[in-house]
Formats: sequence, structure tokens, C-alpha cells
Amino acid sequence: MENKFWKGLLLIGILMHILAAVLMPLGLDAHAHASYVSDEMDDGEAHLEWGELRPDAPDSSTPSEVPADDKWFAWHSLIEMWFGIFSPSIATLHVLGLIGGLGCLAAIFLATTNLFGEDQALRLTALASIYPPLIRAAGRFYQEGVILTIVVLATYSIIKAVRDNRDLSYWWIVPLLCAAIILSFKGMPIWYVIPAAMALLLVKRIEIGKIKFVIAAIIVEAVILYRNEISLANPDIIPALLSAFIGYFIFVHCGMLMFSRDDGIDTEESRLITKGSSLVAACLIGWVAALWVTEAVALETGFFDIVFSFRNNPRYLSLLIIPLWYSRMLKSESKGITFRGAGGNTVVAAICFMLLVNAAVLASTGERGTEVIGVHLGDEIDEGEDIIFIANSPLSVHRMYSIKFAMDSDSDGDNLGFWRHNDTDWHNELLECDTLKDVNWIVNYPTGYAVAPEGWVEVEFEGSDRVDENYRLYTWSGENERCS
Repeated sequence: MENKFWKGLLLIGILMHILAAVLMPLGLDAHAHASYVSDEMDDGEAHLEWGELRPDAPDSSTPSEVPADDKWFAWHSLIEMWFGIFSPSIATLHVLGLIGGLGCLAAIFLATTNLFGEDQALRLTALASIYPPLIRAAGRFYQEGVILTIVVLATYSIIKAVRDNRDLSYWWIVPLLCAAIILSFKGMPIWYVIPAAMALLLVKRIEIGKIKFVIAAIIVEAVILYRNEISLANPDIIPALLSAFIGYFIFVHCGMLMFSRDDGIDTEESRLITKGSSLVAACLIGWVAALWVTEAVALETGFFDIVFSFRNNPRYLSLLIIPLWYSRMLKSESKGITFRGAGGNTVVAAICFMLLVNAAVLASTGERGTEVIGVHLGDEIDEGEDIIFIANSPLSVHRMYSIKFAMDSDSDGDNLGFWRHNDTDWHNELLECDTLKDVNWIVNYPTGYAVAPEGWVEVEFEGSDRVDENYRLYTWSGENERCS
């Protein structure tokens, strides 16, 4: 009877993954990576052609070629292979995101079946299928689903290596390769796998208590901020760390660990996975905190405004859910996952709450306005005509690339895009016909409230009835040359 419940929950989770792929717009990072890949397929070199995602100026950007420098080699190779088969487009990326999400669920089921049996595998996979960050990743083509698949393989291999009872078991090679692939996915140097291997050896010999856990998070945050040339006296460092710990509690403990019982007796395998997961968790907490501080400094805005804009950053902690689950299930006499017995009502209530959260997210799937305008411009814009994007959002250049990929998925056009904050003197820049001399289109994002200068006319674009009414598209009237 209980298994029927979990099977039903799994089917609902799979349906939610499919709905996410159909209803959600691509994520901003997805558009940027797709632009890199399509540009490489066009001319052999991967560049962002409209400038840095985080420009030096907090209120404007100027187009320039930004090379990928092979930072995301593994991720870009996957996208390029997919584009090579099905062509670059928003639709094909949605299909790839769905395959990544469902593939993650399949990997969880197969690995867990081998380690703990089919009943526990069904329950664990069913819960993962309704885990909001994974559904969001499938819909917006984020990396979490694919990375969690790799983490499942790495964790499975570590358990097999421990059971092999040999110090040089070939199973140890797999987590090192997995770490290298994940580092490539996140644009980090591959040599980071060396300290990762040293940390793996270290956790076998030390205990990681709460104090060491916090110290590790602080060290990681400080190192990243120092690397980013941010003063360690910045007042946002402590609030950022506290916010990251809150995110860890919400995304990991409330989001998943409450479903498995921390019972049974520790084993060598459970201790190793627990300590390794704790060390990775501390590093991720420090990393998320450092990202928030870095964005606040780069964008010259309030810290809590950044936390709100980047409130989904703790989703990176989702890669911990399988190792931490396994660490509990590896204990001898562990009951694993069940809603029977003490606490069962809480588990059922939490599942219902997660389903409601997912339903709410799917019902309000995010803004597609820039994608819609980009598709329209792809049919209307002429060669050599540039765009100015008026927006006050902290992620304005990211959003501008969602226009670019929707407009020019093959990256073979010669149009350029400029971003300006609405408080800048962009009206006069258009009149001066210097930097913006080839701009023939104005795109207004709802936070900008751009009022077009004289001589520009508003364009009705297809799909405008499905997006925020404050999206506006203007074009030069065409009665004479704008900059003659």
C-alpha cells in the first residue's frame, strides 16, 4: 500500500518536470551559455559578443567580445553536441533540460536500488522528483540536474571503493573524474581536483564538528573574496554567511533531510559519506556567501537587495541531498524513508507543502518578455541595426542575452546590444549619434520605464498580451536616417 503512494508521487513529480520544461522560460545563465556555444559553432571561437555579463560600470554596458577561454568546456561540449544534432534554439534546450532532469531521477533510482533495494530507491526517487530546485533546473535548463547525476555516480563509487577494502581500488578514480567534470561545468580550474582529492583523504582521518564546519565555511568565503579583490573588512561578510546558513537549512534540511530518519548505528561507510558531505556543504555555504558579497560590490547595491535578486543561489546545495541521504541509509538498522510510525504525519504534510510550492511556481513561471521580444526582433531587425536595452535590474546584461539568443540563435548576425540604466543620459546619447549611432531599436524592461524620444514609434510585438504590459519595443520611425 505504501509503495502505491510513492509510485503515485513519482508520476506526479515526472509530470511536474514535463510541465516545467513546457511552461518555464530558460534561465538567464542558460541563454548566456547557449550564446557562447552558438558563437563557437558559427566562427570556431566561443565569445559573448555583447560584452561582459557583469560590466565594470554599474549602469551601462558596451559591446565587446568576451571569450569563454574553455572555462565551461564540459558543459559547453554537451550543449554543442545537442545543438549539432537538433540545431540551436530555445525549444531544443528545453528538451535537453527535461532529459537532464529525468536522467537524474533514473540515476538516483538505479544507484539506490543497487545499494539499498528497490523499495528505498522508489521512495528516494519520488522525493527527488518533487524537489523544487530539480524541477526548476529541468524547466530553466540549469545545471543542477546533470551535476546531481554526476554526484550520484561519485557517491556510489566511493561506497563501492570502501566496500572493496583496497586502498588503491579503481573505484576511487571515478569520484576524481566526476569532480573534474563538475569543476568544468562551473567554470573553475581543473587543478582544483587536487585539493578536492586531499580533502577526501583528510576527511577519513578527522571529525568535522559544528565548530570546524563553520570555520571551513568562513575560510572558503574569505579566500574567494580575497581572490575577487574584495576587502575582508566588508560589513556584508557576516550577514552573507548567516544568510547562506539559512539557505542550507531551508534547501537541505527542510527541503529533504526531514524525510529520512537519522536512526541506526554509524558504519565506516556512513561516517565517510557524512564527513565528506559536511566538508562539501561548508565549502558551498562559504561560496554562496562570497557570491552574494561579490555581486553587491560589483553592482554597488544593498546586500539584502542582492540576496533577494539572487535568492535561488542556495540551490547549488541541492547536490548534497543524495550523499546526505545515503549517509543516513548506510547506518546499520536504518529504517530509511517511510511515512509510517512516529513523524509520519509530518512527512505527509511536508510532501503536500512541496507539491503546493511546485504548483505555485509552475502557475507563475517567470518572465518571458525578453524572449518574446527577441523572437519578434529576429523576424524584423535588419543587418547592422543595434539595440539599446533600458533596464534597472541587477541582471540587466544577462537579460539582454536572452534577447540575443532568441533573436539570433545561430549567432551569425552582426547586430549589437547596449544596456543602459534608465537614470543615465541615454536620450542624449541617442541624439549625439556617437556610441549609439546604429541603434534602431529600444527595448524597455519593466523596471526601466523608458519613454522614447521624439521620432521613435512603439511597435506591437506578437505575444505582448502574454507578458508584463510595461515591456515596450520602439523603433526609429524611418522617415529619414536617424544619424545622417
